[in-house]
Parts: sequence; C-alpha cells; structure tokens
Amino acid sequence: MVSAGSGRAFAAADSRLLAGHTWKLQRTDSARADWSPSELGRLEWLRSVFARGRRRLAHEVFSVVKTPRLAEYSCCASLPELRRLASAQPADVFIAHTQPALPAAVAAAKRWKAKLGFDCEDLLSETGDEFSEAIRLIERRYFKACDYISVTSQQMADYLIANSGVARPVVLYNVFPLALAEGMPAPVSRPVHSRLRLHWFSQTLGLDRGLQDVFAACSGLSDAVEIHLRGQVSDAHRTALLQEAAKCGVASCLHFHPRVDHDELIRSMAEYDVGLALERAEHRNYSLTITNKVFAYMLAGLAIVATDTPGQREAISQAPDAGALYPASVVTALRQILEGWIKDREKLRRVQQAAWDAARTRFCWDIEQEKFLEALNRLS
Repeated sequence: MVSAGSGRAFAAADSRLLAGHTWKLQRTDSARADWSPSELGRLEWLRSVFARGRRRLAHEVFSVVKTPRLAEYSCCASLPELRRLASAQPADVFIAHTQPALPAAVAAAKRWKAKLGFDCEDLLSETGDEFSEAIRLIERRYFKACDYISVTSQQMADYLIANSGVARPVVLYNVFPLALAEGMPAPVSRPVHSRLRLHWFSQTLGLDRGLQDVFAACSGLSDAVEIHLRGQVSDAHRTALLQEAAKCGVASCLHFHPRVDHDELIRSMAEYDVGLALERAEHRNYSLTITNKVFAYMLAGLAIVATDTPGQREAISQAPDAGALYPASVVTALRQILEGWIKDREKLRRVQQAAWDAARTRFCWDIEQEKFLEALNRLS
C-alpha cells in the first residue's frame, strides 16, 4: 500500500491503524507542511520543497497549456515518486482512492499487466476549486481504463454513467465496522439527558459547513439544547462560530471538542442524542455522496437530522425511522424536528434505536464488504 504525503498527525494515525497488520504502508511524504524549524534544510525537507515547487509550476503552466500530463502533475505533488512506489511490487489488482493518485495506479497496473480499480469517494471535478479542471482531464483520460469503479451512492453512480460514460459502478456505502462500537450500550439503555445534545464532527470546523442552520434553529432553545462540535478549529474560526452563535442567543450552548482517532470516534458519540449531517445541496460533490457522518451516527445510535440532498435522501429512505430530513437553510423545518424530539423523548429514543438497528442489519462494513469482495472476484 502506498500513499502520498500528508500531515504528521495523519501519519501517526496511519501507524496506529497498521499496528498488528502484516502488510505495510509506504509514503512519499513530500506534501508535509508541518516541518519543525530544526528540520529545515535537511534532505527530506529539500525533497518536499522540490516536489511542491514542481506541482506549483505544473499548475501554473496548466492554466495556459491544458495537457493531460500537466494536469496530472498539477494535482499530485509527488506523482513520480508515487508511481515508482506503486509499480515496485506486483499485484493482481491496483486500486486508486483519489483522482490525483489514479495515474500512478494506471502505471502500476500496466507494469504488471494487472487489473485496475478506482474508489471514487469524491467528485473532485465538481468542487469548483482551482484543481477541478485538471481533475476532469484525469477522469476523462483514465476512468474508462478502469476494470471497476466504486462510488459512495447510487446518485454518484448515476452521475458518472451520465457524465463519464462508464459502466455502472459498484456502490459501496462509506460505512464502518461494527467493532468500532464494541462495548457501547444500545440507545434503550442510555440515560435521558436534561438537554437535547446535538453533535457534529469533521476534520476541521468552519463557517461554510451548515452550522448556521443549527444556530438559527436553536434560537430561543438555549435552556433545552447543547451543540457539540468536534474537529480541529483555528482561533479565528472558533471566534467566528461563537459570534454567529451569539447572534442567535446560543453561544452558551456551544461546546468544542478536539479531533479523536478514527477508532475512538464512534464510541465518543455515546454521550449525545442527535447527529447533524448538514451538507449543502448546491455543492454537487457533497450533495450526491453520502458522507460518513450519516453512517457514523447510525452505528453510534444517534437520531439523524440531515439536509435533504440527493445522497442523504438515498440513505434515510432506506432507514426512514432513523432520522429526518429538512431543506437546507429552512431553519423552521429544522427547528420543528428538534422541538419534536425535545418534547417527546420516547419518540427520540425510538428514532435512536432505529438508527442503531439499521447499522447492524444493513449499514456496516461487516455486511457491505461482501459487495467489494464480489467486485474483486469478478475481475479474476
């Protein structure tokens, strides 16, 4: 297994995940931005500077000359290194998990005359950022070369068929193994909290994540709710979130929690009542996918309240008793959902239990992995 570089916090998390496994992870480590002063000037640092400079140069030239090769180098700082690592060992199937890494997987598959797979977790060409055009070229060049593609929702599968002309992808929901909830009590066995505890998590916290809906919906409910946010937050974003909450009179309800390891995330939710999934419909990438939030809340036994995006509608429609949808920015609809659960805790408990049960009968990796294994078996 090979990976392009990322922050050291993620590298440390990878090491913990690999503990006890016989297979290894090789990293290019060229994209780290958290070098300490004592490391500046060392060979690893120089390699990092070179790789990021190479990517930036390719990106600038790509803005003028739209070639596929420049597109590849403009999206992946460590593409040559990643290609070399991926091609170093034989395999029956090479699978890329993000578009910038797809050219490296293609090269490795050609080198060893192996099958090629792509796990399309995000529609990066639809994010609207500075790399979208380059990503689109990569997709056009390599998607049809893949022997199979997996996606995170039926909605995303339909999009790829319509826009990329690929065969129907395998839908693999972004679910979690049951072991991550081991030891958690079922919702029916949990204490009833005096206030409705709302929970939202992400790698980073910011103002563009739909949290304003929650603040506005909870206006006037400060004695009945708590709003818990988990993730890395800068001082500037913390201040801005508190200011937005204060405008709605709920700053005292806001609680910040640090990011936790992947293996601890589900169990950390046992203290909460409601999980918030606040994707915005106007962001095609996030509106068509089903983020891991929805399935994390199910596994943890939280009632789900989600914006009515095509992806999240797909998930909730298969477990309708596990939560409720509301149109993004329609805070009156969100408030009505929350007030219903505040007033009727037995109803809330039933919704939580339905989410808990759905994760154990349908939406967990223990079950979902069978579709992945079937897809691999079809390649042989």
